Amino acid sequence: MAKDLTQGRIMPMLIKFTIPLILGNIFQLTYNAVDSIIVGRFVGKEALAAVGICNPITTLIILFLNGLCMGASILMGNYFGGKKMDTLSRQISTTMISGMTFSLALTLIAIVFTRPILMLVQVDRSIMTLTTQYLRIIMLGLIFTFLYNFFSSTLRALGDSATPLYFLIISAVLNVFGDLFFVVVLKAGSNGCAVATVVSEALCCVFCMIYIKFKVPILCLGKKWLVFDRSLLKKTIATAGHLLCSRLLYSLVK
Repeated sequence: MAKDLTQGRIMPMLIKFTIPLILGNIFQLTYNAVDSIIVGRFVGKEALAAVGICNPITTLIILFLNGLCMGASILMGNYFGGKKMDTLSRQISTTMISGMTFSLALTLIAIVFTRPILMLVQVDRSIMTLTTQYLRIIMLGLIFTFLYNFFSSTLRALGDSATPLYFLIISAVLNVFGDLFFVVVLKAGSNGCAVATVVSEALCCVFCMIYIKFKVPILCLGKKWLVFDRSLLKKTIATAGHLLCSRLLYSLVK
């Protein structure tokens, strides 16, 4: 639900807005940790190594998608606060179209060049096949990862930081039960863990869309979802680039 943060006392609103962001980061960290714990406990060290190797690769790829969403959310927040609703709708649709295109392109590249990527990070031959299968399955769910980050960033730009946290918690819980079902019950190994991750992310996206349809009318764009604005995309990329560069510089300095 959209909330106007330009009205009322600043400090209480900022605190209320920030707390879900902090909790969301914590749950995001536990997401991959749970996969590693369950695979290590019920499958074996080879499968655990495959999951551990793929996590940094997927995190790096998701970083670019998340940067695009964060850059767009800054612009969305400005347009929403300035009551520029027409520009806001064009920004939302442009981000959706460009993000989905970028996600599909990354998915295709990652699937085709999985082995060269893993050889680049010097994966041991004994677990190459296992790691390749796991990474390819995870990459098939990249579109759902983008959609969740897109919906979350958009809702935050509209002043709602709590709802994305609720969906992240739901996804994390579904991921845990999915891991246990595919790994422990079906004996699907690390591949089952990857499938559980993709399924939980897909369900999370479905829940987000249902919520938006009934609770966030400002995002029910209809045919406006097909609008693409190159000038807004350039602004989004520039903003996202500044954010990513600042993050990298901070990491290097730290």
